[in-house]
Amino acid sequence: MLNERQLGLLEKLEHQASALAELAQQAGVSARTITRDIDYLNFTLSGRARVINQGNAGVHLEILDRKHYFQLLQRHDNDDQLLALLLLNGFTTRLQLADALHLPETLVADKLVKLRQRYEKIFTLAGRPGVGYFIDEPESRQILLLANLLKKDPFVSSLTGFNYAAVERLSAAIASLPSWPAIHRDYVVSVILAVWSMRNLVRGGLQTRVNHEVSGCIEAAGFYFSEKTLCVLISLLDELQSQAESITPSLIQQLLSDTQTAHPGSVLDNQLIEDLTGHVTRCAASPVWVAENRQGSMNNLKAAWPVAFDMSIHFIHLLREKLGVVVSDSDLVGLYFACALERQQTDRQPVILLTEQNAIATINKLAIERDVLNCRVHIVHSLAALQGISEEIQPVCIINNSHLPLDDATENVLNIRNIITPTGIGQIKDFLDTAFIRQNLHRLFPAEASFHDDNQPGESWLEICARVSQRLSSEGYLTADEAWRICQREQEGENLVVNQLAIPHCWSEKETPFRGFFITLSRPLTVNHEPVSHMLIACASASARHESKIFSYLARTLYKHVPGSIAGLRNVEDFLTLLRE
Repeated sequence: MLNERQLGLLEKLEHQASALAELAQQAGVSARTITRDIDYLNFTLSGRARVINQGNAGVHLEILDRKHYFQLLQRHDNDDQLLALLLLNGFTTRLQLADALHLPETLVADKLVKLRQRYEKIFTLAGRPGVGYFIDEPESRQILLLANLLKKDPFVSSLTGFNYAAVERLSAAIASLPSWPAIHRDYVVSVILAVWSMRNLVRGGLQTRVNHEVSGCIEAAGFYFSEKTLCVLISLLDELQSQAESITPSLIQQLLSDTQTAHPGSVLDNQLIEDLTGHVTRCAASPVWVAENRQGSMNNLKAAWPVAFDMSIHFIHLLREKLGVVVSDSDLVGLYFACALERQQTDRQPVILLTEQNAIATINKLAIERDVLNCRVHIVHSLAALQGISEEIQPVCIINNSHLPLDDATENVLNIRNIITPTGIGQIKDFLDTAFIRQNLHRLFPAEASFHDDNQPGESWLEICARVSQRLSSEGYLTADEAWRICQREQEGENLVVNQLAIPHCWSEKETPFRGFFITLSRPLTVNHEPVSHMLIACASASARHESKIFSYLARTLYKHVPGSIAGLRNVEDFLTLLRE
């Protein structure tokens, strides 16, 4: 059985590689203990994944079989059973939980703290002295939470006393039931089982129609409901069906329009409306607040497309405020927004191909324009022609596919000879993505605006952000509105943290280009349950869509380094040196 430290080690490595010494320090044990943990993890994971210690390059997690890896972890993590016990028993003391889970009471106390942190946006875990702990949520929400757990974790079912043959009969009967067509049949079964499991706790719902067909299916499978409990079940399923039917493309389009007013770029297209209408309808009909499968980290994608995930947070807030639909996970919604933004990247970047052979030039031009998105290739055959066209179109890249010598002062040159291979195409893609940024690091991250903040123990992250933003505003690097937007974004949660570097950011209405201000901190702290060593205040133009590539470059570059490298940065020059590597 994996212990808490070993599970925590895997969770940390899912997000990013870390130095062995850093893992030991955070766990409060020696490096030798972490090394033994790594050996035991590799034995337990049995080929589903492996933890690799690469010395100076840090400790990495390589997941080989994602599905079975997360299923294995689920068997070693009893948080689901802890939550189920709280839902099934109302008030429950730590001692009672410890007895039921066969765990020390001190470990249960730690687990309760972590459970509260893990699901703080989903439900409220409360406690009363002398009485015990309980889930402080409406009855319908508690039922759906238990339904999620029953669908997710077979170990939870063992706490409810189900007859598995009866569950199979119930599933078969519900599969052909015409009621509640928007709700997946497996979800209907899970809700029925959750209501049955909580039958002695439910307080009863409003009087509702008697669905004899549903009642007959349930009783034929061997589950017997009182009239009060049946009313609770049918009222809840009717409410889910009604909520799903209220979601229409026009409603989603209006919410997207409201979302877009505060964020850059036009993302509103038919594909996004269709994707989100389907997703929100599924969330309304079959709410999943406890994920059925543990997901891998999406930190890389969030760092590369922060505007997409900022939009998702705003969109989800509007869903709750205007439609009453609760979506707990912003990741998939953010993914839809990221895809929409990618579809809108239609500006064609000019590339000059300097070549001496027409046949090879034609082949290479076709290959580049086919495989490199939004790229237009201009062919030239001489240095004079290169100089002339460069003055007209300002190329982002010059591919020297010839043997002609270029002046050392010529910028943005990539030397690739003969027919361009897939490796060469990869070089061109990477060059186009990063050329502008690498050439303008000092302009994008001005050294004169960087400073050190002497944050104090006990200060909150929002206090630090407010002080830093106010200073940048008073010195003229940010407007008062931009400083307010940055603080407002940080209050919304889902804070952007890339490899221990927090990046508070905003989208400015001004036409000014991207500005990034590197701020060193005296003391590390925790932001959104992630360690933070320093911060980068970022302000991007809402009208300059290409500036999203700067975030992508930052993410790709910062994640190449072990977290200790970020913590060891002393000033903005160290930061810029790290970005050049």
